Amino acid sequence: MIKIYGKNCVYEAIRAKAQMEVFIEDNQTKKDKNILSLLSDKGYKYEVLTKQKMDMKFGTSHQGYGAYREDYKIYDEGFIKSFKKDQGRVLILDGIQDPHNLGAILRSVDAFGFDMVILPKNRSVLVTEVAAHVSTGAIEYTKIVYVNSLNQAITILKENGFWICGTDAMGTIRSSEIDQSLSLAVIIGSEGFGMSKTLVKQSDYLITIPMVGHVNSLNASVSAGIVLHDLCLKK
Repeated sequence: MIKIYGKNCVYEAIRAKAQMEVFIEDNQTKKDKNILSLLSDKGYKYEVLTKQKMDMKFGTSHQGYGAYREDYKIYDEGFIKSFKKDQGRVLILDGIQDPHNLGAILRSVDAFGFDMVILPKNRSVLVTEVAAHVSTGAIEYTKIVYVNSLNQAITILKENGFWICGTDAMGTIRSSEIDQSLSLAVIIGSEGFGMSKTLVKQSDYLITIPMVGHVNSLNASVSAGIVLHDLCLKK
């Protein structure tokens, strides 16, 4: 089980029909007239608690909503082999270790129409309650895969028809210039070290983000948001 908290997180988990036990702050039941009837209609067990007890269970950022949710489904390498180029777009995270960054990235993944996130088992943050909270429920709609080797995962994606877009300060193309008709897998490097040299060599394109200020690097979640926005398929 994993703790989730925050209005959006709990509501999206309800919409996703996740198995969980829900807790609602008593004051919130007066402000949100729909929540208790929604929980009853969907067959969820719930408990109404005081703010003090909610704070004890979920910290102080719960907004009056919390739950003990079943663990998120995590996929492995076998899922990548079955994931074809017409099934969606892929984001690869090379060494992201901050759960806040992971949560923010998952928001961008959902907002801009990417379908799968791949992380290495080593040197990566796990799916934590902090990451889930920062994602504001977007985690419910993203397929998350942990692999032994990103290099091997990229090889499989290439065999399945994907074009690999790395992100690097020495890149030669802007994300807005990438052919939108291609099946794409984008790589975002770690907060401190960027992409590994092996993955740079695996990339079909190296994307750069032009900057004009005094700071020459961006937070990983900000970089992901910019690139994924530029590559968002218009519907």
